[in-house]
Amino acid sequence: MALTRSFSERFEALPLRCICMVVKLHHGKMNMAKSCFLLVARYEFRLRVTLGPGGDLMLTSRIRNTNTDGKSFTFTFAYNTYLFVTDISEVRVEGLETLDYLDNLKGRERFTEQGDAITFESEVDKIYLSTPTKIAILDHERKRTFVLRKDGLPDAVVWNPWDKKAKAISDFGDDEYKHMLCVEAACVEKPITLKPGEEWRGRQELSAVPSSYCSGQLDPRKVMQGG
Repeated sequence: MALTRSFSERFEALPLRCICMVVKLHHGKMNMAKSCFLLVARYEFRLRVTLGPGGDLMLTSRIRNTNTDGKSFTFTFAYNTYLFVTDISEVRVEGLETLDYLDNLKGRERFTEQGDAITFESEVDKIYLSTPTKIAILDHERKRTFVLRKDGLPDAVVWNPWDKKAKAISDFGDDEYKHMLCVEAACVEKPITLKPGEEWRGRQELSAVPSSYCSGQLDPRKVMQGG
């Protein structure tokens, strides 16, 4: 019996500069370019994008298992947040110190972060585990700090391809790695499992503040407490 796929989207204009999107996916095959993906679960995905008066960006996601056959649905999740920075060599990430991480460049081997903060001198692709609800990304040259707050997403992905890999990425400029950094709220180490009718919710908020707000003062113990 052939598998079928149905797809529907709805955008709603809401107060406070909100946009809602609802995507419903069902059992079936989905052709994208030359790839073919087999959807193995029926679920509903809702995304609310909120832009605050001061430019704060909030992403709220909800995923519900709508299977009617009693099957559970397991998935991982991450917000792919690409940040523009002035010079990656002058950027530091605070709030992830002393935490365990999986290094994607070494087959996801587990390590413990050592320094006072994360700085960048070469390619980085790490999944930090059991991370705090607030992380700071300091752009020293611009004297600006991105503050990332999150709920329902225990992990954090930090990625920069550096020069060699940047040249191998077709839609990535050879020198663009110098001006970008990915810090993603995620749930990777322990996938989420939903029984039919259950719902998961995750949220990420991103704001920019003067660097004096965090620079050199972001105690990981206070971050863990949301301070």
